[in-house]
Amino acid sequence: MEKEDFSYLGYLAGSHFIIHVYTTLLPVLLLPFQDELGVSLVQLSLLVSIPRILNVLIYIPAGIVADRHPAKVLTASLAVTAVGAFMIPLSSGFDMLLLGFTLLSVGSTLYHPPSLRMASEYSNNKVSLSMGIHNMGASIGFSSGPLLLGLLLTGWGWRSSFFIWGILTVVATGMSWFYTTRTLRLVGTPDKKLNIFKGLRLILTRNFLLVVAMSAIVEASMNNIATFAPVYFTKVLGMSYSLTSLVSGLAPLAGIMGSFTGGFAGDRFGKYRMGIICIISMGVMLFSMPATSVFLLVVGLYAVYRFLQAAFMPVMNSMIASQANRENLSLCFSFNFVVVNLFGSVATTGVSMLIESNSTSVIFPLSIIGFIPSLALVYLLGRGFNQD
Repeated sequence: MEKEDFSYLGYLAGSHFIIHVYTTLLPVLLLPFQDELGVSLVQLSLLVSIPRILNVLIYIPAGIVADRHPAKVLTASLAVTAVGAFMIPLSSGFDMLLLGFTLLSVGSTLYHPPSLRMASEYSNNKVSLSMGIHNMGASIGFSSGPLLLGLLLTGWGWRSSFFIWGILTVVATGMSWFYTTRTLRLVGTPDKKLNIFKGLRLILTRNFLLVVAMSAIVEASMNNIATFAPVYFTKVLGMSYSLTSLVSGLAPLAGIMGSFTGGFAGDRFGKYRMGIICIISMGVMLFSMPATSVFLLVVGLYAVYRFLQAAFMPVMNSMIASQANRENLSLCFSFNFVVVNLFGSVATTGVSMLIESNSTSVIFPLSIIGFIPSLALVYLLGRGFNQD
């Protein structure tokens, strides 16, 4: 690779890191928020589901605008994220807290369509690998957020970590604007007319809808584990809030190698074959976790699960890109996110109700059930494409 190629992949990983340092903070903070605000777990699940529903309204326009003005959308995503990062620690009630997490979610919504398009266009024969490096940044963010929170939670409180990340996000906003406009000159297609309905008609093919359905189901299952596993660690295994935060931060470190491994293996052995292996293996891990109460064993199984989850993400995004309309690639990723967020918001609230009426352990069989149709869809898609 040339030096400029490293900077390209470095930007993808670095910006993805900044966007996702906030993603795993909310699951860790659910119980502290419940103690501080005196609200139910179902009410707190609205911090996840309401931003997802709002994102449905902006994903499609964001994808179309990102195809026309990628640099502006990428920079705006980080700027909005920075505002949310400062609003959350300054909040004094549930409403402002909800607005802050909504802004974080909006920032993520704006970021992913153009950045995933950048990753898919890096190299024709290294799509999964570039997706994997892009996802490595997310894995580092998933880990860094709760790790810093766990270190600061007892002495400085949870608000201090948001201020630190907020300052870094402001810096990243300026760097993103400089790099995308001055170095990459991401001008997109500014003369192209903004036509949502025409764009949707072009992308809605049968195979693209199949891969979107697979993505929605499997991501809902993975999101339930990511959201409620910290609650399981605290309520069932008896971990403290700080220890739960540290475990939630250390486990995604496995995702760094998982992202690279999944991306490399997806290009080397075929993305559909690798997708099937990852889904089956994740199911085995989730079946094993509630079968033991040994602390180190549960943490080890969770770390392996996070490795597999990270390995699956680049091959899944590569599947989406291979079934997408290349001219409207950001829009294709946006449409996928719309379906994922609609399905995921309903699933998250539904699972929280089941947890309150049953137990936290219900997250494991529910996620395994969700993997079954996802596995069938990956198999069907793989059979129809001989190039892998």
